[in-house]
Amino acid sequence: MALGTTDSVKKLSNFSKCGGEWDLDLHQDAKIDLAISRMKRVSELTGLTMFCFDSDNGIVLDKTNAQSLPFFPVDILNEIQHIDGLTLVENTNGVTHFLIPLVEDEAHRITAAGFVFSKEKRKLTEMVLAAVQREWAAEELDAWLENQRVLDTKSLHALLSLALLHIEEEQQLTILNEEVDNLSECLDETFEEISLLHEVAQHLKISESPEQLGKLCLDRIGTLIEAETNIIWFEGQGNTSQFMPDCTAGFDEVALARLVAQFDGYNWNQPLVINQVENSLLSLEFPDLHNLVLVPISDGSNSYGWILSCNLLKSEEYGTIQASLLNSVASFLGTHLRNIDLYAQQEELMLSFVKSFISTLDAKDPYTRGHSERVALIAQKLAKQLGYSGEFLQNIYLSGLLHDIGKIGVNDGILRKEGKLTDEEFAQIQKHPMIGYKILSGIKKLKNILPGIRNHHEQIDGLGYPDRLKGTDIPLMARIIAVADAYDAMGSDRPYRNGMPLERLEIIFREGKGFQWDSDVIDAYFEIRDEIIRLSQKYNDEATTLVYFSPN
Repeated sequence: MALGTTDSVKKLSNFSKCGGEWDLDLHQDAKIDLAISRMKRVSELTGLTMFCFDSDNGIVLDKTNAQSLPFFPVDILNEIQHIDGLTLVENTNGVTHFLIPLVEDEAHRITAAGFVFSKEKRKLTEMVLAAVQREWAAEELDAWLENQRVLDTKSLHALLSLALLHIEEEQQLTILNEEVDNLSECLDETFEEISLLHEVAQHLKISESPEQLGKLCLDRIGTLIEAETNIIWFEGQGNTSQFMPDCTAGFDEVALARLVAQFDGYNWNQPLVINQVENSLLSLEFPDLHNLVLVPISDGSNSYGWILSCNLLKSEEYGTIQASLLNSVASFLGTHLRNIDLYAQQEELMLSFVKSFISTLDAKDPYTRGHSERVALIAQKLAKQLGYSGEFLQNIYLSGLLHDIGKIGVNDGILRKEGKLTDEEFAQIQKHPMIGYKILSGIKKLKNILPGIRNHHEQIDGLGYPDRLKGTDIPLMARIIAVADAYDAMGSDRPYRNGMPLERLEIIFREGKGFQWDSDVIDAYFEIRDEIIRLSQKYNDEATTLVYFSPN
């Protein structure tokens, strides 16, 4: 019974990994030598005895052990001509044959073959006859039988598969080493290109704008390629077009668009290099062009613009070095722009996720609708006043939006109760920071906002909840949100009470400074109180739509 195949053997037997399809002119002896070498390597890794067969005529070309006894019934020899990948044939006499293609092309097939006992060693009649034909003494047959392997079919398949995979990895390593050697030979020629790409890679950050990265690349390209014109054109980014030229000749955005249009249908998998424009029809449209390299800025599937270098100085011609340099820079830029797009999509998805959470909370407690947004905006302004910027402002905004999300786990009746809460009901309310923390803690993207969710009800004197933290042990984000939350909660109207007058609210802030709330945050509030008052008036309790705020 024939069992299974292994894909890696198909790769192994088709020597495309060694530089392409078999060269049909390759000498027959070279094919045989390569096949025998491969068979011996498999035998070395597995410890199995093997025979190398010419599959077309069944001739044994070589074997790994001179004292091996070839036991290959007619059905096995017939199977050799038709195998596709590693094949095991399990016979009823307790012997399993294995067949491995070594060379498979239109002209020739060479196969390695061998056998093991699947359960126990047995002196089969066919083996005795084969030994007699070779004039072996009984002691020689017994010694040969003693050295044979016993492997069940599953173990044999695994052993051979691992060996073949190992050989494939060795082959890959050999190819990689050859490539490294080739790269080393031309290192002197490509040093400046590597230096440029290294510098560009250092700036591949989401926060780096395309214009900043493009200017860096354009400056470096100008030092490596001395030409009249070097241009980077980001086409249609954010519904705008950024055209960055470094040129002495007048080559504007319209001219570049006209030039690109001339090559509609060109296969842009390779840079376009033209060294004698005057001998082409292109000279009719662009009489001042002498030579050029034009490369698309792309990530492979999305187009973001173009890089153009034209009219080399000193009457030189563009070659593979310049074309490769520009193509590499274009690939870096294309990847960076794609990453920016993906990051923006992730941010939009995350914001939609946050909005859906807030909508769920608003559905449970409509009387506090808009509270989370106002807290987020106020906390963000306080953080900015304290000197923070960038990612922290965005994180504190998201944390403010989600600071009360744990209330979705609190009974609706408690949330909407118009009278004073009982001790038991207040204990339920106090659980919402931990509920919110547990809901969001499994989302890696929200890891940085969790302190504001969990600890926005802590107090400087340690009398808050849930962790009874004191002073600066309370995360900064939570200390800021605590002030923003208190401001909006005390100052907003509810169906069962009016909002607290601003004068009374600020007296409470001053009295609680350094005890309930962080002193620096309270000071920041009074420094921008007018701005916060205007913000609070603008985003009132009747707001029903969350508006995303991007920090400036």
